[in-house]
Amino acid sequence: MPEEKGLGSKLLGLFVEKADATPDEGTPAMSKPDSEKSAAELVAELAQETAPKKAGAHPQGAPGPLAAQPKAAPARPAMPSGPVTPASVDFDAVFKTAGLDTAELDRVRKAEELLKSLPEATPQDIKRQIVEASLKAFGFDVQKIVGAAQNQLKALDTFVRVNETQTAKAITDAQTQIAQLEDKVISLRADITKKTDSLAATSAAADVRKSQVHQVLEFFGAPAVAPKS
Repeated sequence: MPEEKGLGSKLLGLFVEKADATPDEGTPAMSKPDSEKSAAELVAELAQETAPKKAGAHPQGAPGPLAAQPKAAPARPAMPSGPVTPASVDFDAVFKTAGLDTAELDRVRKAEELLKSLPEATPQDIKRQIVEASLKAFGFDVQKIVGAAQNQLKALDTFVRVNETQTAKAITDAQTQIAQLEDKVISLRADITKKTDSLAATSAAADVRKSQVHQVLEFFGAPAVAPKS
């Protein structure tokens, strides 16, 4: 998003300029309005300038609602049958089920959005300074963000374990049913063979008896009765 990238570039420029600014002794400070403002205040102003204007927006410095951007975690079957495609999962619902509140989700989401807005080539220490100062300007406690992120990881581990347990039970139940069906198939095949052999033996006995009856009819010169169709 161009606005987020622009914010990241401005924030980066702000911190790099502050790190490089080393005025000579005796030189009076520049008289521009921002010269006496803290980094956090300048960050907050930049954020306000680039934030979209909406009706009923939150007051300056207060964190407003942000669009959720959940990332689907990759599926982890024990023996995948092919390439694994990440499932579509409502992770906000997963986190809320695990007991995380909306404020915790917003803290982590704000940190993610700030990180995404910075150029990839930005040094890690500069990124950390920018993000920490920005979050403080927005009224977010960094330690609470870290705690919320750790809680999300715990919730995800629990979510995966629950799914693994449910999947293992479903597989076991299916294998049991398959074994039962296989036993049933074997039993039915044996029954088919038994009935087929019984029919053949019965037919053979009937043929023997018919031969004996034909001998009686032939003795009296009587015609044989045509079999019923």
